[in-house]
Amino acid sequence: MNSVLLPGGSGGLGRVVTLRLIGEGYHCVVPYRNIEEAQQLRAQLAPQQRDQLLLVEADVVDEAEVERVFGIATAQHRFHALVHLLGGIRGWQEVADTGIEDWDALMGLNLRSLFLFARRAAAVFRQQGGGRIVTIGAMASAKPSARQAAYGVSKAGVSALTKILADEGRAYGMTANCILPGIIDTEANRSWGAPEDVPRWTPPAHIAGLVAWLLGEDAASVNGSDIQAFGGLNI
Repeated sequence: MNSVLLPGGSGGLGRVVTLRLIGEGYHCVVPYRNIEEAQQLRAQLAPQQRDQLLLVEADVVDEAEVERVFGIATAQHRFHALVHLLGGIRGWQEVADTGIEDWDALMGLNLRSLFLFARRAAAVFRQQGGGRIVTIGAMASAKPSARQAAYGVSKAGVSALTKILADEGRAYGMTANCILPGIIDTEANRSWGAPEDVPRWTPPAHIAGLVAWLLGEDAASVNGSDIQAFGGLNI
């Protein structure tokens, strides 16, 4: 059985992706900070699937913690993929009003965490001769707009880092691709979005399907791509 590491795999989007990959037969390792989210994920598994999920409490922006998670993720099964689903947004201020705390928080959550996990994953894949990395960027990285400085820049960094990983990994059979959703239809986003706008948002199941495809043999030649999944939103 192949192992997939999913930082952010217990959140609103992550839970749907993790369940899809478990259904595809993968062993999924999910680092978490929110115990309630982790419990909700486990509760959605069928009894025969419970051995396919390993939950690991960890601080995913701490280098030592990421190393510990990787030790666990690679201990029992062949490490097949890193699917980095972790991310967040805050603020909505113009640049002149953006606090350094908001800037640093999003750079840490969206970009530093990816760097820490991707650096370690690439080292494993280089040694074993192949693997997959899938990241989650954003429509905001392809279409920067006002009042999204920290979010847009950090997500643009996710896209750029993914392309760099793709270029570096060609020599040893690693692929890296970035999915760019519009607004994802999660409970958290519905708490502030207008109900009439929801039909134009990207369903988590659509992203889960893309992730599953990118991890499969049919996508072995796909590398360094930004895959736009904007739903009904217009770039």
